[in-house]
Parts: sequence; C-alpha cells; structure tokens
Amino acid sequence: MNLLKIVAAVAVALVAAFGLVQYPSLLGSVAAACTTLAFLPQVIHTIRTRDTAAISLAMYVMFVFGVLCWLIYGIVSNDMPLMMGNGVTLVLSSVVLYLKIKSISPTSHLDETRPEVAQ
Repeated sequence: MNLLKIVAAVAVALVAAFGLVQYPSLLGSVAAACTTLAFLPQVIHTIRTRDTAAISLAMYVMFVFGVLCWLIYGIVSNDMPLMMGNGVTLVLSSVVLYLKIKSISPTSHLDETRPEVAQ
C-alpha cells in the first residue's frame, strides 16, 4: 500500500512539474520550496536531539559550500527563486553543520585502544 502512495505522489509531482514548464519562475519557486522544506525534518530532529553521529561532516561541508555557490549564482543572475530557496537552505544546513562540528570532540580522532592515549 505504501508503494502505491509513493507512485501516486511521484505521478502527481511529475504532472505538476510538466504543467509548470511554461512558467519557469513558478516552477523554480515550487522546486525551491520543495527542496528547502525537505530540510526541515532533519534540522528540527538535529536541534531537538543534538544527535549528529549519523551525519557525514564531509557531505555537509560540501553541501553548504554548494548551496552558498548556488545562492551567489542566484544573486548574480537576479533569480529570485534561487536566492530565496538557497538562502533559506543555507541557513538550515549551516545549523546542522554547526551542530555537527560542535559535537566532534578534539580527541575523537585518537585511537582509544592504545594505552598511551586512553589515560
């Protein structure tokens, strides 16, 4: 039953996207809203639990940098959907990145099984 719901949701999304092709700014706004809102559950969960163990630091560093580049591109090209979506996404993803960096202990890279380190 869940697979049927997923297929239906994808079909509706595809129909909506193709219907919006004739309105590029509206399509961009819908895309920006969807990708930005997709981040909210992760950000809310990370803020509430402070659990970042399963989050890749390298991925988030690259992602935040990429979103920053998209934001700059949106500003340079005067593309409001790009500016709005990536501006909000940059803030949300930066919060998660900050919490990830903050959660890393300065000695986390040391091997605790070595006697001289475990003291």
